[in-house]
Amino acid sequence: MLYKSKAIVLHTVRYKDNSLIAYCYSELFGRISFVVNSAYSSGKSPGKAVYFQPFSILDVVFYRNTGSDLCRLKEVSIAIGQSSISFDHTKRTIALFLSEVIYRTVREEEPNPTFYNFLENSVHLLDIMQSGVANFHLIFLMQHSRQLGFFPSNLWSAANKYFDYRSGSFIPHIPQHNFYLESDVSKMISQVISTPFYNAEELSFGHNQRQQIISGILQYYKFHLGSNLEFTSLTVLTQLFD
Repeated sequence: MLYKSKAIVLHTVRYKDNSLIAYCYSELFGRISFVVNSAYSSGKSPGKAVYFQPFSILDVVFYRNTGSDLCRLKEVSIAIGQSSISFDHTKRTIALFLSEVIYRTVREEEPNPTFYNFLENSVHLLDIMQSGVANFHLIFLMQHSRQLGFFPSNLWSAANKYFDYRSGSFIPHIPQHNFYLESDVSKMISQVISTPFYNAEELSFGHNQRQQIISGILQYYKFHLGSNLEFTSLTVLTQLFD
């Protein structure tokens, strides 16, 4: 059957000689995979691969058959144009990392309008953001934990100084297990939690602090999603802010 939907690109892999498989998050079906034929340039034609960049928001027309994991792409076009992600190295690297985060943490092949809207709005905010870009991925990761079902239940305070990432809460004393963060890192993560995207520039973290924060957040993710969770693009992101 033929369908039309918006879809946000998460990941691609080359397939056979001139095709690719694109993993996307769609408005109509949730996570979805497409076989894209004639993806790479031949002669004067640029090929369809140019559409499938991390966090591109596309209009796709495709065939989806019951019992098949792969949909066959018929038509593709840009649904929402981007003014900076494709051209700004920092934003492009953040998009690469966060699209991999979604690719590795969201597996449901069913519609979820709330999550789709969160993702599309986040991409738009990254595209138009002019300051505080270096903090965008930190805020996104904590907001995404809400979508995944383990958003922290409270914030740091002088009385609750340690983030227990097993329970997802800030607690007054070091717990009797190793799944917690020290007070200074806990406080910074609490600041990230309470900061909306449009105030990202108010988070004045240095390089080492930002690395501590993302390390703590990813420990939190791994505890709740599996210790084997790894992100290959994290190295590129880390080098970006050296």
